[in-house]
Amino acid sequence: MPESIDATTKLEEQGAAAEGTRTLEAEVATSQAAAEAGAEAAATQAPVDYSGLTLPEGYRADDPVFADVVKLFDAEKIAPETAQRLIDFTVERDKEIARAVNEHSVAAWRKQTGEWRASAEKEFSAEALGEARTALARVFDRQTITYLEGLGFTNHPGLIRAMVKVARSIKDDSFVAGNAGRGGSALDPKSLYPNSLHN
Repeated sequence: MPESIDATTKLEEQGAAAEGTRTLEAEVATSQAAAEAGAEAAATQAPVDYSGLTLPEGYRADDPVFADVVKLFDAEKIAPETAQRLIDFTVERDKEIARAVNEHSVAAWRKQTGEWRASAEKEFSAEALGEARTALARVFDRQTITYLEGLGFTNHPGLIRAMVKVARSIKDDSFVAGNAGRGGSALDPKSLYPNSLHN
């Protein structure tokens, strides 16, 4: 019997030791987790310095958009190097978008002015187009005409129509010869007013 008590005691001691080891391991794991959580908390509390970010030309550090971006970087704890790469990427992408939109707008405008020109050539004779050019030159100065031509507005049928009307209304007067009358002598005023009592 003493052997069974010794065996039971040894088993109990081994169980207690194993229990103690498990408890010690759990405490170590808990303290490591707490240390990691503390390190993360310290990392989240330490502000990240974004003052070294290089902004593209034309952008200002006091711009409200940039301030909002810095707040987002700070909230997400983005490293300054990553933040710089994001800024550079966004600026380049925005330039590409602006370039694509500009090219599309230019192509659409060229198409529109080409349609105006084709419509004007169908609607107006060469003489009417010449009159419109003449009126344009008399109404506008050279700088304004160059601007209108650069934009393609001189091909617009509405403008051509208006300039044709202007040209016809401001045409130079011409001398119309009238009937010189009867003979070369002066007119008698009595002949102009035969019913007048003042004769």
